[in-house]
Amino acid sequence: MNAVRSSAWVVVAGLLSAVGAGCSQPNRANIELRKQNQALATQIEDLNRLHEADQATIRGFEAHVTTQPTLPRERLASLYTVHGLSFGRLTGGADLDAGRPGDEAIKVYIGPMDQQGDVLKSAGSFVIELFDLEQADRPLLGKWEFSTQQAAKNWFGQSLLYQYILTCPWQRVPEHQKLLVRVSFTDELTGRVFVDQRDITIKPPSVGS
Repeated sequence: MNAVRSSAWVVVAGLLSAVGAGCSQPNRANIELRKQNQALATQIEDLNRLHEADQATIRGFEAHVTTQPTLPRERLASLYTVHGLSFGRLTGGADLDAGRPGDEAIKVYIGPMDQQGDVLKSAGSFVIELFDLEQADRPLLGKWEFSTQQAAKNWFGQSLLYQYILTCPWQRVPEHQKLLVRVSFTDELTGRVFVDQRDITIKPPSVGS
């Protein structure tokens, strides 16, 4: 009887051991599922990184978009685009304060011209420089810059005026009447730069009456 009991306990112990072993070892299906999940997570991470890199590249391209011409120079020459600048006869000193003697600024009347000499209402930016050539040590009296947007606000197309009128208050008060004004115009359409200059006469505050 004791021998039978001992044999039964051996069988029971064996069964319990097998069950315990089955519970302690991971299920193969679960292991495979975890591996697949990990692989998918890694793939998603890689795709996100690639997407961010693509977006950065696109932003870089957008930042360098330009309206510079792709037409050859000979094609541009045949179109009605800016080919030069034309000063208005009123360019010179400007008396902005009737209560004070002399001028307080210069006014530059300027129009972009096409190849036939006609003034065009062409968008662009300006740089205006004023020189007193009698002051050899410091001839530059001032430099004024007008963006395309600022210049557009100073375009006049009424009556006999069909040009930009750009007012430049003194940065250094001139001492002489004869000055030189130089204008640089950058055409917004083609990116080309046109430069012209002319002598002007002003009334310095020191000699105003």
